[in-house]
Amino acid sequence: MSTIANLRKPKIFGLAVFDLVVAVIGMIAIFLAMWHWHFPKLNPWHFVIAAVLLTIPVGIVIHIIFGVDTALNSRLGLSEAPKSP
Repeated sequence: MSTIANLRKPKIFGLAVFDLVVAVIGMIAIFLAMWHWHFPKLNPWHFVIAAVLLTIPVGIVIHIIFGVDTALNSRLGLSEAPKSP
């Protein structure tokens, strides 16, 4: 079994903890870069909070755009159930 498969084993509510952590870190990095370059006078914590709140909705949209079937999208009725490996 590959390392990435081992990292994706721990789950919370059926979602891989590794995937969630990487997605949140990525969103925070993107939002803080936007804050640094475009909105330096605003409070950076607002951007961190927005990044955390938007991680799941953005992930859902990205998975739909690229046609990736996920457990969450399946439960929401947006895609087929993912195929087990």
